[in-house]
Amino acid sequence: MRKVLILLMMLLLPPTMLMAEDVASISFSGGSSSLSLSEGQRYVRLSEGAHVDVDGLVMEADGILLEGDDYDRISCTGSILVEDVERGLTIRTSSLIYDRQAERIVIPAWCEIIDESNELIATASALRYDMAGEVLELEMDVRLVKNTSEGILSASAERVSFDRASNTLVMSGGAEVTWRDDTYKALVITMDTEEERISLSGQIGGTVHG
Repeated sequence: MRKVLILLMMLLLPPTMLMAEDVASISFSGGSSSLSLSEGQRYVRLSEGAHVDVDGLVMEADGILLEGDDYDRISCTGSILVEDVERGLTIRTSSLIYDRQAERIVIPAWCEIIDESNELIATASALRYDMAGEVLELEMDVRLVKNTSEGILSASAERVSFDRASNTLVMSGGAEVTWRDDTYKALVITMDTEEERISLSGQIGGTVHG
């Protein structure tokens, strides 16, 4: 059966390339693979160094599953590396789902995000990444560091929302920021990353040096 499926792919598709109905191309490779081209049950399963290039994203993982008639759902497992070259983002994690129709990445596991464009690195226990809106929602035990014109800013919170389009970081739930040798604590801390300005609200506290 596997030989028949591979033969069908060779006959119907260019090597290592799928064409979804919206004409977007998906390039892939892997040491081992299985696939089905049946209507309603279309999928490609990759393992052993799986690699997928789609929608400007480069994905590498121990295992990758593309499914749906337009291959609009991509699931990654194992040691995962995702690069969004256009937006300057790199994500590392162990479990990931990419919804191509919604342009959304959901990660229900520990992850590391490196934002080269904004000189920011963050870790969290869960992530939702709205690619179209350029909004990252990080949850549970969030830690981040950011390079600023006045040195390194470090922060922690239970939840962090980063709107890259408006250059706004909103940290909530026991938020704490250390910056320029000062420490700020509040229920919510908001930062304008472009103007490098922060504001605090709710049970404010901290330590500053004159």
